[in-house]
Amino acid sequence: MQKCFGQPAGLSIMLLSPRAVERFRKINERSHYNSLTAQYEKMLNFQTTHTPNVLGIYLLSRTLHDRPGIKVTHQHLQDRASKLYDYFDQATQLTPMVQTPETRSTTVIGLQGPAPLIDEVKRRALAQGLQLGSGYGNWKPTSLRIANFPAIPDAAFEQLVQFFAKEFA
Repeated sequence: MQKCFGQPAGLSIMLLSPRAVERFRKINERSHYNSLTAQYEKMLNFQTTHTPNVLGIYLLSRTLHDRPGIKVTHQHLQDRASKLYDYFDQATQLTPMVQTPETRSTTVIGLQGPAPLIDEVKRRALAQGLQLGSGYGNWKPTSLRIANFPAIPDAAFEQLVQFFAKEFA
């Protein structure tokens, strides 16, 4: 919730396929308070398993009301991601971590490069007020992540694009 909708942590949306429902009902695990079986049964009775986060639900409602529909949002994020991937596929020393375009993430653009370059990019970005994420584990020194979430305004995205075009073309 907090990343894609710009909401405080502590609230999530869960979607389950009919196959998943069939599977957890068959397993019927009930030894945990948060078991899917218990949550599903409460949902069928229009009940909650916990005291609801009313403020979080209200904020989510307002956010969804004020945003375009999911198809428009999805296309917008794909367009922004394509702009970055196209740039990094050809123009810089940084390259996408995932080489196959069909399997690349739309919301998190992972880039790789030599460790000194990654450090320099992150340092110079931070000096301009841009926060770039680090990679994980063994990839941390040689990779970075760019968030492309709906909560990130177009102006901030364009600032990032201009940063790379100016500083690392």
